[in-house]
Amino acid sequence: MYLDEKEIYEICMSVDSIIAAELTESIVRGTSYDMLEAHHGVIPISRRHFYRKKGTAKRLMRQRMAHLVEELNGQYMIEWGE
Repeated sequence: MYLDEKEIYEICMSVDSIIAAELTESIVRGTSYDMLEAHHGVIPISRRHFYRKKGTAKRLMRQRMAHLVEELNGQYMIEWGE
């Protein structure tokens, strides 16, 4: 991904401020829910709900990286990246 860890953390804060650090670690380092729970102790959210929130954060990251660019013929094209 083209976002740095601070930007990813801000997106995770907007999704769920209670588990934002765990979501960020899972996205950046690829750590699973079980490994996070083993390392940090009990996470105050179910596994299923955690992965739903992670999916929401990833979708927001993709949306942040998309830009509309107008072509010469007047049509718009989605350009990915920064």
